Amino acid sequence: MKKMRYIVYMGALVLGLTACTKDFLELTPKTGLVEDNFYKTESDAFLALTGVYDALAVQNWQFIPLMSDIWSDDAFAGGADAADMSQWQEIESNQMTPENGSATDLWNRCYTGIYRANLYFQKEGGITWTNPENQKRFIAEAKFIRAYIYFDLVRHYGWAPIINTVLPSIDDYRSVTQNTPAELYKQVAADLMAAMPDLPVTVPSTEVGRVTKPAAQALMARIYLLYNGVKTAIPDLGLTGEWTDGTTVIDKAYVQLALDEIITSGTYELVPNYADLFDWEHQNSIEAVFELQYSEKAKSSDWGGWGINGNFSVIFYGMRNPEGFGGAWDAGWSFATITWSLVNEYESGDPRKNATVFNADAENGQYLHAFMNTGYFNKKWMPRTAFQATAGSREHNYPANFIDIRYADVLLMAAELYVDDNPTKARDYLNQVRTRALGESAALSFVTLENIMHERRVELGGEGSRKWDLLRRGFDYAKAKIDASFDVPASTPNKQDFQGRTFDPQTYALFPIPGVEIRNCNDGVLKQYVPKYR
Repeated sequence: MKKMRYIVYMGALVLGLTACTKDFLELTPKTGLVEDNFYKTESDAFLALTGVYDALAVQNWQFIPLMSDIWSDDAFAGGADAADMSQWQEIESNQMTPENGSATDLWNRCYTGIYRANLYFQKEGGITWTNPENQKRFIAEAKFIRAYIYFDLVRHYGWAPIINTVLPSIDDYRSVTQNTPAELYKQVAADLMAAMPDLPVTVPSTEVGRVTKPAAQALMARIYLLYNGVKTAIPDLGLTGEWTDGTTVIDKAYVQLALDEIITSGTYELVPNYADLFDWEHQNSIEAVFELQYSEKAKSSDWGGWGINGNFSVIFYGMRNPEGFGGAWDAGWSFATITWSLVNEYESGDPRKNATVFNADAENGQYLHAFMNTGYFNKKWMPRTAFQATAGSREHNYPANFIDIRYADVLLMAAELYVDDNPTKARDYLNQVRTRALGESAALSFVTLENIMHERRVELGGEGSRKWDLLRRGFDYAKAKIDASFDVPASTPNKQDFQGRTFDPQTYALFPIPGVEIRNCNDGVLKQYVPKYR
C-alpha cells in the first residue's frame, strides 16, 4: 500500500493533493511528484482522481453534518464555553458574519475540490490509457464529485461562481462571475446527468467508497427534494420551474423512477440490527450507498486539515474529561450536544434512541459538564478508546467512516415522493425502515408526510439531515421547530446557556460569502445577496 502527495502550483495557489495506489483506502505518505512530470499514465490518473475525492471528504473545521445539526433542532453548539468554536456558535445563534471561519473554510474546500476536478478534466486527455472504460469511469467520478461540491456551494451560499476550467492566472480568478442559485442548480444537474451513464452499479470490496450510479441517483433525489422545498421557502433565490440540466427535466416522476431502480435492484438491504451501522468494525455495509472513507493509516497531525485521513469530526462529539463509563470513551470537546427535542422524538422502546443518544448522566461515569450540556451526546460518532491511533495525533486519526447516503434514506425519500401518488407504495417503503427498528407490530396501515418526517428524524438523527428536512418545509415550520428546541427543562442547572438563540429568516439559512474572498476579488465581482449579511 502506498500514498502519494504531489503539489500543484497555480500562481500563489498551493494545493496538496492526497492520493493512493493499489488500494483505494489504505494510505501511507510519500512525496515526489509535481504537475510537470505527472498525468502520464493510467496510474497517475488514479492518483489524481483520489485527490478529487480527498477534497470531498476533508473537514478543515467545517464538517457539514455537524454544522447542519447545530443549525437544526437536533443539536446545540456546545463546547467549552460560549466563545469556543465561535463560528459554530454564530451558526446556531444566527449571528454569522462574512468573517466567520467555517464559512471561509467551507468555501475554500469547495473551490479546492472544483479546481482539482477541473485540472483532472484538463489533463486526462494526455494520459496513455490502457483501459478506455477506466477513462470514462474516472471522468464520471470526477463529475459526480464536482456536482456534489457545487451542491454544497448552492445550499450554503446561494450565489457563487461557476468555474469549470483551469483559468490562466490568479487575476482571472479575481474576475470570475458570481452565478445565481438557478445557474448553480443547473450546473449540478449537468454534472450529475453526465456522470450517471458511466458509473458502475456496484463496486468490488477493494473499491468501497468509490462512486456508483445508485449513489448519483440517490444524490439526485436529495437535491430534487431540497430544490423544490427552498424554491417555495426562499422566493428570493429565484428558482422557478422544474430542476433541469437544460435538456432533461428532473421532475418528480423522473426521481421516483430513479429511486425505484435502486430499490428493485436488490443491491442494497437494511442491516438487520440498526446499531451495527455505527459499529466501526463493520463499516461499508450492505446499507451504505455512499460512504466517505476515513483511515488512521496516514498517522497524521495536521491541524490545518488537508493532511488528515482520519475522521477529525469525531473528537468534537465526545464528552470532556470522561472517567469511568467502562473505559469505553476517549475525551472529546462536547460540541453538538443532543437536544431534548430529539430525545423526546423517539417512541418508547425504539432501539435507535440508544444507538444515537448517549445519556451520559444515566451511565456509570463522570465528565465535565461544559457549555450547553444536556447530558446527551451523539453516540454514533463519539471517540472510542478501542480505536486510538498508534501514531500521529489522537484527534486526527479516528477510523470512523461517515455514511453519507444510506439505503434507509433512499426508502424514506421514495416514501415521501410517493405519499400522494401511490400511498400503498409509500407505506411499504416507510414500513421497511420502521419495522427494522421496532418490529412488524409497529407497521403503519396509513402513511402521512408527518409520519415520514418523524421516521426520517429518528432514523437519521445525528447524521446531518435534519437541517435540510426542516428548511424544505419552509421558514415558518423551521423556526417553530428550532425555537421550540430551546425550551429548556425547568430542572436544568445551566438554563442560561440556551438563551437568545432563535432562528432568523433573514439569513435565508445560508452562510455569508467570505469577506476575505470579496476583498481578494476585483471590486463588485462578489457581493452579499442575503439580507442579514448585506
